[in-house]
Amino acid sequence: MYIKWMMLFVGIAFGAASFAQSLGFLQQDSPYDSLRKSDRFPVLPAISMEPSKVPFERFMPWMDVALKTSIPLEGKVQSGFLLDYENPHLFLRLGFLAGYNSNLTSLNNNGLSEKEQPRQWTPNIRFGVKPTKYFNTQIGFDRNFYGEGARSLFLSDFGKPYPFASTRFNVGPINYQAMLAYLFNNSGQQKFNMSHFIHASIGKRIDLQLFEAVVFNSGDTISHRSFDPSYLNPFVVIRPQEYAIGSGDNVLLGIGASFKLSKRGKLYGQFVLDDFLLDAFLSKSKYWGNKFAGQLGWKHQFSKNQIKYLTRIEANTARPYTFSHLGDALSYTHGSQVLAHPLGANFWEVFAQCKMTKNSWSVLAEVSFGEQGVDSSAVNFGGNIYLPYTNRPYDYGISLLQGKSTFFHKTRINISYGLKKFFLKEVFCEVVIQHFKSFSASNTTLIPFVGIRTPIFSDYRF
Repeated sequence: MYIKWMMLFVGIAFGAASFAQSLGFLQQDSPYDSLRKSDRFPVLPAISMEPSKVPFERFMPWMDVALKTSIPLEGKVQSGFLLDYENPHLFLRLGFLAGYNSNLTSLNNNGLSEKEQPRQWTPNIRFGVKPTKYFNTQIGFDRNFYGEGARSLFLSDFGKPYPFASTRFNVGPINYQAMLAYLFNNSGQQKFNMSHFIHASIGKRIDLQLFEAVVFNSGDTISHRSFDPSYLNPFVVIRPQEYAIGSGDNVLLGIGASFKLSKRGKLYGQFVLDDFLLDAFLSKSKYWGNKFAGQLGWKHQFSKNQIKYLTRIEANTARPYTFSHLGDALSYTHGSQVLAHPLGANFWEVFAQCKMTKNSWSVLAEVSFGEQGVDSSAVNFGGNIYLPYTNRPYDYGISLLQGKSTFFHKTRINISYGLKKFFLKEVFCEVVIQHFKSFSASNTTLIPFVGIRTPIFSDYRF
């Protein structure tokens, strides 16, 4: 049985690769929301710690077609497959989408290749071992997500997938995950991200999270030290370890919480500290090195007149230079994508969402707006986290939105109808309205779409 599955996978993989010449990104599981699941551990993809009682196998084709219904005609046409296998102590996921992506930013185009290349490819692999319900380990090539929100300031899935290895422990109300990710900067230089995420449930309504991460590379150009394996210990606190080895790596600390204020409503938030100087903060000198970001949100799920509703409102902000470092080699990024909020730093954003579902029909409305301080060609004002923070204009008087202020607004309305008899696909129509206004220009775009897709995925668009 297993040999037959593997032969089928290899045959389809090589056939699709030769036919499409490129692979699209694998679509994830349906959008995660902790209001809908008993496991309150806010990590994506959601992997159950309970060993499965019976083996499970699933093989299905996937489709993702979206066409812009205006001139010039643009869009994406992708196809692929998903293979899932699980027994009491193992789980495996293999899959991809293959095809063509246009360069429209309103499309979900975060493939492994760069955005200007229409033929992108992104394999997705996740293999795990669950010896007991208290422990599992995973390796793969995928995205990961920490948090309760639509965005995450800890670790987001808006960026490109990457090789990773993780270990998760579960003891009563406490979950702990340690993960090592293998990353690259824009020039192809390798770097690593080691992160720890602790989640504790307090009673039935309160959840607390602690987060820490370090970005380091295989060679420190300042001290000329080689790769240091001390970060790989999942039980070592990262910040003291950084001081102990005398490194200048990029360390992030974070705290998160959620409060279930009603049966179907939850208040949540995150706070990330990159660097901080208490004296400068108390003196209100707006020191550049006080780099932090915050998130506050509310989500609510309810049913009325046989219609299911999911609503959310969320605010995010990040001070200038947050997530950046001496250069791209240690910034909190992977390739051309940010590992946290897709805007990077030096911004504020408000995001609102409402989804209504009845039978096979679904209507989704999203609105986001905000403002960001954009860098000039000569000076880094803190918005582009790929740039070294040494090229800042001054040390004190650093304010949110400094630089060239740019306002943005985006509205998205999606209407879909599920075709459950045909591999869980759905047909949809969508309208996206985008507006950008800077100090020197203003631009508004209306983009209508029609298409068909397999709807069991996360939406990586911003």
